[in-house]
Amino acid sequence: MPFSYVEMMSGFGFSEFAELPDFTPVEPAPFDIPLSQARLGLFATVGAHLPTQRKFQPVNDLTFRMVPLDVPVAELEFDHPSPIRSFALEDLNVVFPRDRLVELQARGVFGELAPAAVSMLGSITKYRGLAEQTAPAIAEVVAEQGVDLMLMVPFCPACHRATHLISRALEAKGIPCVTMTALREMAEAFKPARPVFADFPLGATVGRPNHPEMQRSVLQTTLEVAAKPVRPWHITDLPQQWSVDRSWEDDVRKLYEAEGQEVHRARVRKHMAEGEGLAGRENELDVACGC
Repeated sequence: MPFSYVEMMSGFGFSEFAELPDFTPVEPAPFDIPLSQARLGLFATVGAHLPTQRKFQPVNDLTFRMVPLDVPVAELEFDHPSPIRSFALEDLNVVFPRDRLVELQARGVFGELAPAAVSMLGSITKYRGLAEQTAPAIAEVVAEQGVDLMLMVPFCPACHRATHLISRALEAKGIPCVTMTALREMAEAFKPARPVFADFPLGATVGRPNHPEMQRSVLQTTLEVAAKPVRPWHITDLPQQWSVDRSWEDDVRKLYEAEGQEVHRARVRKHMAEGEGLAGRENELDVACGC
């Protein structure tokens, strides 16, 4: 069975926070040009930015930064304080795969990268603001860049919720997305178009740090999903494996347990006090974002 964030958080006493919605599948926007000719955009929620750009707030920051994709990840910073940030500290490409995308462009996998990525810190539970304000603004800048396909890369569990909701909004506004997830249950709950499940640890959605060949393989397989004929809603499972066993699941739990006594649990309580729930509000949020 895939790793379950809901199960883990329920064990910590936060079952209410972990409760998932049940959206209906969003109608896929047409993607009717060859992948090899497509302009690809990147959306990621690790809070990456240039050193000269304003930092993100750790909770419920509804703003985003446009990060030039001609800048290597070694020159970027990221602000997400999640317990699972160690993979990104080692290699930011695991959740902001700019360098790998540049390499795939050079190989002709897709036509070209859009000039700038849309970067957020996705620890967000103010969903109405995300749907009504942030998603339309993102759709506008993505359209201005002439993007044919968006690659959506979430980081932490809350980031998965924000990413999948924005993916639904972009799709409804005619912008095709292929949406990665390291939490299968999140894709099942939000049902974005073209979800792709990577059975990897949280915090390493694109693959192992400093394993460029694996990361390229994961990304190419993911992007090729968009080139396939539209089928009834389903999740595509990536064939790449993190390891032969699943000991990494215990490692993830230990990370949350170790920080969970203080920092992580404090952020969860802040979300619960200031944020909003999702279950039972699916239609309301679809209306708010135009889904």
